[in-house]
Amino acid sequence: MKKISLIGTVLFLILITSQQTTAQSTNDVLNILVQKGTLTRQEADSIRANAASGKKYDNYENKPVQADVIATSFQIKGFTQVRYQSFENAKAIPSSGFDVRRARLDLRGSFSSKWDYRIQIDFGGTSVKPLDLYVVYKPFGEYLKFTAGQFYIPFSAENVASTPDLELIDRSQVVNALVARSGDKSNGLVDSVGNQNGRDVGLQASGKLIQSGSRYLVDYYFAVLNGAGIDVVDNNKYKDISTRVVFHPTSIVDIGGSYYDGRDNFTSSPTISQKRIRWGAELAINYRDFSLKSEIINGQEGTNSASKQRINHEGGFVQASYFFIPKKFQAILKYDAYNPNTSASSLQSTYYIFGVNYFFNKWAKIQVNYRKAEGKGSINVKNDLFSTQLQIQF
Repeated sequence: MKKISLIGTVLFLILITSQQTTAQSTNDVLNILVQKGTLTRQEADSIRANAASGKKYDNYENKPVQADVIATSFQIKGFTQVRYQSFENAKAIPSSGFDVRRARLDLRGSFSSKWDYRIQIDFGGTSVKPLDLYVVYKPFGEYLKFTAGQFYIPFSAENVASTPDLELIDRSQVVNALVARSGDKSNGLVDSVGNQNGRDVGLQASGKLIQSGSRYLVDYYFAVLNGAGIDVVDNNKYKDISTRVVFHPTSIVDIGGSYYDGRDNFTSSPTISQKRIRWGAELAINYRDFSLKSEIINGQEGTNSASKQRINHEGGFVQASYFFIPKKFQAILKYDAYNPNTSASSLQSTYYIFGVNYFFNKWAKIQVNYRKAEGKGSINVKNDLFSTQLQIQF
């Protein structure tokens, strides 16, 4: 009897899980088994009833269960960067030292096929900082997404590039100065609440358009932001806007542009809300082991009636990299220039950077950079820099 029950159970599982088996073929198999005496008529009827019940259950219940699985599924990622720096000029900056530059925990998941979320926190440095805190609603899949919360400002390819994927240890001068990062300290134009890691709080619409084969020809982003930085409420009555569009004419070329318009209370004018405008253009070519990236960014401040004086900044970079050993050893060259005030060209700061990356595996790499600095004017102290950074991901 145990043998018959086992055969019946196995047959039942096969019948309800096979997508090729029809109701008619199921009855045929059961009838043959009854004729051969393997099953009794009562056992066959019982299997038919269970199979029918199972199909109804599968059609009605399993789909919600699968959605629940998606909702409860999530990924935990993270990375740590340990850095060593040695500066040429010890008077301007401590000459050398180690630091845990970043230690981030990244939680991502989905509520359903249309809802995603992300929480990323940085435990490195002197304080714990929430970086990404947002939900995404995808009413039309890749074509249209709404992101609400704290996220990257959609401006500049280098700004929105994931930190672990950067080819050099530091971002360019102009991105750090003008895209909610370290700020333009020479002009006192640091965001009112300090370094924002390129992020802000707001609402964003984004998506992909014009599908060609397995890729899309256009990516677009439009965001309405507080303009005050991360983990804070707005500090004025205005809302900022930022938009970015990237075209992919071929599989190896990306061409894009960004625009930002808003107001902020900078450290140079804590009681005055000053106009803040940014625009930028970007180009990237990626062909096999070779990569070429370039950006130019222009910024303006002080264009409202409360501050008649306007400051213009501009900068850009060209960066080339090549894997001499695929996925193992990469060399990078970068020209990086920034002028904090275009009315005084003598203030331009120029970096010539050479770097190498060695990838132990996809989870660990070591980066070595040497930065040759050429600065003009009293605010730019000539200070070459040697730095190395070990990165571990999980």
